[in-house]
Amino acid sequence: MAILDKIFGSSNPSIAQQIEAKGFEISKCPETCADCSVTYPKSLKFEETEPLWDSTKPYGLHLNIATGKTDWPHDATGTPDTLSNAVAAWGSAHSNTTPLGNIKVTCCSLGSDELFTDDEYIAEQKGDILVLPFFLWIKGVQIEQVDAVLTRLLDILAKNSHPVVPATTLKELQQHIPQLSVDANRAYIFMCSHRTRDKRCGVTAPIMKKELDIVLRERELYRDHGDSTPGGVTVAYVNHIGGHKFAANVIIYLRENGKNIWLGLCKPNNVVPIVDECILAGGKVWPDKVRMVQKLDVVEW
Repeated sequence: MAILDKIFGSSNPSIAQQIEAKGFEISKCPETCADCSVTYPKSLKFEETEPLWDSTKPYGLHLNIATGKTDWPHDATGTPDTLSNAVAAWGSAHSNTTPLGNIKVTCCSLGSDELFTDDEYIAEQKGDILVLPFFLWIKGVQIEQVDAVLTRLLDILAKNSHPVVPATTLKELQQHIPQLSVDANRAYIFMCSHRTRDKRCGVTAPIMKKELDIVLRERELYRDHGDSTPGGVTVAYVNHIGGHKFAANVIIYLRENGKNIWLGLCKPNNVVPIVDECILAGGKVWPDKVRMVQKLDVVEW
């Protein structure tokens, strides 16, 4: 079949064409930086023969529970009577029930002072949830509030995605959900660090984060815990997202255009191009690195 395609041409669109059809531009810059000498341990093995493209499913809402941790139990949201378990159960029940489609729920390394000072936070009875791609925080959510708060939020966001319905303002959202606040970042970068599930993620993610933080500092974009200066880029860890064999997996959210990028098999020498092309150039990508791209709702706040 490959020989026939070369002779007569294939009617199937290439990966690059599929990416461009989704509103993304293919980067003309190299995906690696020749100046980077950092590497992974040679003992790590990755799946570099299987195609990355279309190796994860699209979704419209991503709920990130801030845990302040970098590793979690094998089933990160499976512990009964915890906030993450309640949010995951809600997400499963409400996925694909609105125009937003599938709902992704993960635990992440983002944290707050309350995780060290508030007994309810420490016991995972209460916590903060980052709502992407909407760049919103729901602060101080208790387990018993999860269903009511998230259902109300989903209802508003789903209606807001309909072109006939006027855009909801932040003030209107906060009238319904007082715990809501806006995240000031221009972008988020997430990587799976779930070592309990797969050692490769636990090893590659910290190496990638160190390099990303260096480059972001050079470009005055780095944001750490407690720094809410607008327009920054925060790098954080998440639990299992599928595709450990494609580590390091990198998930990017861009505020300005609602673009969501999933990259796989990322290495330290990809870091500078990722920052310059995927973040600063508005979402340019390389077909052989992309697991998925999608354009989600652009926030108005």
